[in-house]
Amino acid sequence: MSARKPPKHISCTRCQSKKIRCNRGQPRCDKCEAIDAECLYVPRKARAKKQSNPSEKDLLLDILRRLERLEDHCKISPDSEGPGDVSCSMSISSDMPQARAASIDLPHSIQAQTPNTQPVVHSMLNGIKDDRARLVLSSNVFCHLRNVESRLFGNETCVKAIEAAMAEVEYQESTREIEDLDPPTIPKDMAKNWIKTYYEFYQFEGFRVPLEKSFVMSIPDLLEIPHVHLDSTSQIIYYNILLQGLMSGPQYFPGRGKIIQHLYRSTMMLIDDWLSHLENTVADMFAAFVMVSMTLEGCNSEMSWKIFGHACNIARSLGYFSVDEPPDGQNSRVESHSDRESEVEKNRKRFEFWHLLRVDCLFRLSFGKPALIPGGSWTVNFPDPTITGIDDSSTRFIQIHFLASMRLTLTLLKYLDLADGEMSQDTDVYDQALDGLIAEVQEIMSDWNAEELVSTATNHIDTWFSVDILFSSYKMLIVFTQSKKCNQNSQFLPRHTVDVARKSLRMFRSLMRAEPYGCWGISLILLHQFIPFFILCADIIGSHRCDELEEDFILVSWLNDFVEKAAEERPALRPITAIAKAMIIACEQVQSASKLSLAAKHADY
Repeated sequence: MSARKPPKHISCTRCQSKKIRCNRGQPRCDKCEAIDAECLYVPRKARAKKQSNPSEKDLLLDILRRLERLEDHCKISPDSEGPGDVSCSMSISSDMPQARAASIDLPHSIQAQTPNTQPVVHSMLNGIKDDRARLVLSSNVFCHLRNVESRLFGNETCVKAIEAAMAEVEYQESTREIEDLDPPTIPKDMAKNWIKTYYEFYQFEGFRVPLEKSFVMSIPDLLEIPHVHLDSTSQIIYYNILLQGLMSGPQYFPGRGKIIQHLYRSTMMLIDDWLSHLENTVADMFAAFVMVSMTLEGCNSEMSWKIFGHACNIARSLGYFSVDEPPDGQNSRVESHSDRESEVEKNRKRFEFWHLLRVDCLFRLSFGKPALIPGGSWTVNFPDPTITGIDDSSTRFIQIHFLASMRLTLTLLKYLDLADGEMSQDTDVYDQALDGLIAEVQEIMSDWNAEELVSTATNHIDTWFSVDILFSSYKMLIVFTQSKKCNQNSQFLPRHTVDVARKSLRMFRSLMRAEPYGCWGISLILLHQFIPFFILCADIIGSHRCDELEEDFILVSWLNDFVEKAAEERPALRPITAIAKAMIIACEQVQSASKLSLAAKHADY
């Protein structure tokens, strides 16, 4: 009997990292021999046997381990040799088993408010007769209060402040004048500049506009031709490109709010026609993607979530949920050029799927929505964050954002499972589990230097990627800390929660005061800053401390002023400004009382 042949080697590690062909020579391949470089071969791993019914916990742990290995490859050290250096190579193992998300049903803590606070909320909202205002408040304000309600609705001053805001909203709606529907004029040269800005900053291999730039640049001219009719999908993409280009502009200009309102109305007028002709195409999925952002900026989170559902359905039909399901009759063969192109396309799909999963989690956490991507419904590996396998320094922040946000998403999935799970009601066990999640978020912030990233970004888009990581981390820290049973039963807000809220608002204020970033939209506040705002207001109103009240009051007052400015040309924001203003008035009353008390004490001495 002849001896068994030794297992064949795959390409050496250096050729793999360089993405070049390896002749697999022994002891060194021709490429390494030519430059007298060390040549290392790693034996091909045997394919693991497929487990039957693996546990959700094991699958999630496996995903986390693989993400950690990917991050190790993607760390960009200052002494890297360049794109060909191994430390810069962003590759990922392709033998990931059929991974699926942990169970992500809607947690009870988000699903409904506690019995003690339900009557308060319902009575507040039911007092508003205008359906539009009531929807704006319930879907953009009260949804955030679910995460911090344990102190807010337990404080009589806070409740009275919100009730006063409800009365103001009802008065505003009853006396509202007919809105000026005369659309603002957008000069063609201005529209084309916004298009150029968009393509300059937003183009990335993992998320590309399905329309040629030359075609989008011609749309301002085409819209002036009476006999030319553009399909709804192209128009929706066009208006969203204008919005993103406008939001990326370096300076505020009069009438900006009206243009945002006009772009929002223009897209909403196309919704019915678009939905009636919706097809399972990449263009329609992209249109759904961008409309999620547009409707959030329009304070219409309900419509945003519905459109996100269409994006998920289209992605599922196009195979985005099954990118890495093993094909039938799989055989090994030499990789061809078409195979490499196919892998790039797969990476694009993987990248967009993981973006969908993250947005699904954000809707659940921020707006209390049920999961649209349930566990067990997908089989998708992590992508190579470079998409093409070529490391481009211009996309460094995009790659970092993907990796950091995925770690945060997986941590958030564990929180959602914990909140909806059957864990023992023992306070210590539950709180210890939350402490572990808090430690995970803090580790992610430390590993990626989230706060330092913001200061190193040199343009609007890189700054947005950085602050998205930072503000998402801050919000998760607040929600996780508030969810601990020991804190829910406490009379006062935990100091750590207040400290994180203060950090978040400080960072947001410093960014908005910087001229290049002072024009970011209201959606950034709705998604990231409302929870810190209410936490700090609740602490001011319910606190018996005199220290730091002055600084905290300045912070919340600044955010209120920022929202008021944004609402000057956007009537849809008025209900939100009424809530913010009422909380500031309540804080003013407490602050004045604290100053009088402190002055009386000094007088006694």
